[in-house]
Amino acid sequence: MRRFSEKTSGVLHSSDLKTTKGKIVYWILFAAILIISILCLIPAIWVLMGAFKDTQEIYKNISFFPENLTWEIVITRISESWKEVQFGNSIINTLIMAFGELFFAITVPGFAGYALSRLKPKGTTLIMSLVLWTLMMPSSMRTVPLFISYMSFPFANSNGMFEGVSLLNTFWPMWLAAGANSFNVLLFKNCFDSISISYVEAAKLDGSGNLGIFFKIMLPLSLPVVIYVSIMTLNASWSNFFTPYLVLSDETLVTTAVKVYRLKADSSIEMNTYFMALILASVPPFLTFAVFQRYILGGVNVGGVKS
Repeated sequence: MRRFSEKTSGVLHSSDLKTTKGKIVYWILFAAILIISILCLIPAIWVLMGAFKDTQEIYKNISFFPENLTWEIVITRISESWKEVQFGNSIINTLIMAFGELFFAITVPGFAGYALSRLKPKGTTLIMSLVLWTLMMPSSMRTVPLFISYMSFPFANSNGMFEGVSLLNTFWPMWLAAGANSFNVLLFKNCFDSISISYVEAAKLDGSGNLGIFFKIMLPLSLPVVIYVSIMTLNASWSNFFTPYLVLSDETLVTTAVKVYRLKADSSIEMNTYFMALILASVPPFLTFAVFQRYILGGVNVGGVKS
């Protein structure tokens, strides 16, 4: 409660805690958040504990914690599950997909945000309207048209004089989708709008072109947004299931999320091993968010608020 003395906005102000009503509201909100947090954590903790149980114990024993849990059992369960699920190839595929998405998620929306913010070509208002409209479009509405486009890119037509190239069984559908992220375009545009025009004018007087201004001035000054987009893109790519499952039928290109899904249908994989696979697949995004949560919140504030 000491931090309330530094609060300048929000549902409760520091002065509210000096009144009985304010204290009651504070503790009601605190209790509600605590209960919701516990309810959200229980399934995850149950899966974590189940990963270190025997399969028979999972089905026969209703206890929350394993009957026997030692460091030796923990290390043995992790090593045996890792060998059994064989995540090596899928992790490499996921990393290739993720870093490709990261490149497109920064460059394409960055260039688009710079053009809409500083260059402002004819039709900027229409383009902004289309960008906002795509944010409101249900994702299910785009699934079939996108898949047809991936089958014969970019013409969505395999007959006639215009015949496209198939992007199926490649990472290009995920990379192109990351570059076409409308939310990232708005983040970069709002951030560039908040940067003083004097920096751009000074660079132009020094003879710098638009590419030089973008890479030497705009991008470094928008570092919080770049960090935010990078973290969210890598997390989303690691957890992405639907698109890789839809376009990657080649077993050598399977990603981590698809690998975990297919383990469920494998009768040779026991339940505790499947639980361990879920835990292993969840560790990278969890650690990423835990370490970089300050940059995630900072990126939203910088990109979403125009000064």
